[in-house]
Amino acid sequence: MVGQSLQKNKRVKLLYVGSRQGIERKLSKDFQIPFQAIITGKRRNYFSLSNIWDIFKIFCGIIQAFFILFFFRPNVVFAKGGYVTVPIIFWLKLFKIPLVIHESDVMVGRANLWALKYAEKVCLGFPLEYYSQKLPLEKLIYTGIPVSPEFKQTSIKEEGRPKILITGGSQGSSKINDLISEILPELINRFEIYHLSGHRDFEKLQKFKNPNYHLFDFSLEMPKFMRDADLIITRAGASTLTEIAAVGKPSIIIPLETAANEHQVGNAQVFQKINAAVVCSEKNLTANSLKTIINHLMADEKTRDLLGHHAKSFFRPDAAEEIINTIFEVVRK
Repeated sequence: MVGQSLQKNKRVKLLYVGSRQGIERKLSKDFQIPFQAIITGKRRNYFSLSNIWDIFKIFCGIIQAFFILFFFRPNVVFAKGGYVTVPIIFWLKLFKIPLVIHESDVMVGRANLWALKYAEKVCLGFPLEYYSQKLPLEKLIYTGIPVSPEFKQTSIKEEGRPKILITGGSQGSSKINDLISEILPELINRFEIYHLSGHRDFEKLQKFKNPNYHLFDFSLEMPKFMRDADLIITRAGASTLTEIAAVGKPSIIIPLETAANEHQVGNAQVFQKINAAVVCSEKNLTANSLKTIINHLMADEKTRDLLGHHAKSFFRPDAAEEIINTIFEVVRK
């Protein structure tokens, strides 16, 4: 969303640097932003022969980054974290290029923790009081997380069965899919189900044939599905939680407990603290206990409205503009 907004300024020239195998290339193509692929490696906390190969890849990425910066000569670098940012940030002091980073999660990722010392400003997706790590307060600014304008639109409530949206994020969640498949016959007798399963489990879930069950591996209609939903069942990715906040909907959050830095657990705890969602530990969650929670919430409109209202209070509608203002402020220094 930041790139899209910056594109509207004719004086701004953009270059999107991302990994060869990531989603970055597709995003840049969709938004018509020039793209430069860079080789990336990953540092692991355990022994693996892959570490040796990744050291070589990191070195190659650093060499690539030098030439990207040398020829493009940006006035500022905006980084979203992840290992793909490391080679670029490595050279910024040499080229005297200022850095603005954005951290979506409430647990700052390893790459961004390393980048903090080089950054002029650090834009945060959550309010400052929820960050437990030691961070340089003078650099921090709470901007929130940008979302697509479609999430900010309003929908007219349609007649018919209550709607439940189930999503495991962009890759899908086998844990959520397995739980839902056990109770799906009962759910589709009472509710209209929209299920974004991801590619992995899509085929096996196709056995459930019912006009009240709408199965997708991926859909561009997510904003509409969220706006129309009476309840959302989801993982705890920061972007997904922000989209839920944008539409002001109640949710059952099942954080991925094996995610790096336990960042999904941290994100979910923020929503739990402000009473914006029901949070379930995936270790202890069974299909029957999930069904009980769903039935309880679907029978209690007042509680659903309260959860949705609290979620909405978390949303920052001008997040993209605040990030862009921060970037321009750093450039003007």
